[in-house]
Amino acid sequence: MRIFYTAGHLQESVHAQLNQWAFIPTMGALHQGHLSLIHKAKEQGHKTVVSIFVNPTQFNNSEDLNKYPRTVFEDLIKLSQAGVDAVFLPAVTEIYPATHELQKVILGVEAQNLEGYFRPGHFEGVVMVLRRLFSMVKPGHVFFGQKDLQQCMVVRRLILEEFNHIKFNMIETIREDDGLAMSSRNVRLSADERKVACEIYRILEQLTTNDMSTDDLSYLVRVLATKGIQTEYLNYVTLPQLEVVSTRQEACAAVYAGYLGNVRLIDNVVFREII
Repeated sequence: MRIFYTAGHLQESVHAQLNQWAFIPTMGALHQGHLSLIHKAKEQGHKTVVSIFVNPTQFNNSEDLNKYPRTVFEDLIKLSQAGVDAVFLPAVTEIYPATHELQKVILGVEAQNLEGYFRPGHFEGVVMVLRRLFSMVKPGHVFFGQKDLQQCMVVRRLILEEFNHIKFNMIETIREDDGLAMSSRNVRLSADERKVACEIYRILEQLTTNDMSTDDLSYLVRVLATKGIQTEYLNYVTLPQLEVVSTRQEACAAVYAGYLGNVRLIDNVVFREII
């Protein structure tokens, strides 16, 4: 496994092959969900390059940025064991040099509500960093996890509009044994919070088999509140537009975001695939 700190060194070393490689961009604090993306890429026969970069422009809350776990040494061990071919570890000044003029971000409809509403500026930061990373790494394939479903739809549009030579792959959410979606934020849950965090997925699972109305969703939100989980949204949505609809028949997915203590958790279930 080779480690690169600059785009120039990465491109100089493997430029002839990069457009055939699979790229998995991450912010580190790697868990099995991240590693599953690597395994999927390798199953398809791709060489893999993984980036670790905690992107400051996608945090609308500075406290979240400061608390985001940084575990580069442990991450590199996991990546080596997973058989990753290359790791890109850029500094902030590599991604956002003072001399570089960032392209204006104009977001599509899929970024306007849900996370776009509750985390203003978040998707602008996501698009900003991915434009830079895709241009630097120049991959042929990218892999993202379904847990961040709305982000996947935003990235899908970015690729269709600006990087249509890249093949986009969305990989199913990896879960703990009790159903909790794997996330770097889970380590911030207390022991008691961790015991009830799985209730989010249990609620979402009900929506895959029961035709619940918007009123029913409001009831489920109240159920979660009795367990200490404060909901920001629980909605049926279409894909890829992420338009909120009132019934499961109209929807392609159900999406959730809320707080358990001071930890924000998101999850979703997809009823009908669109990719």
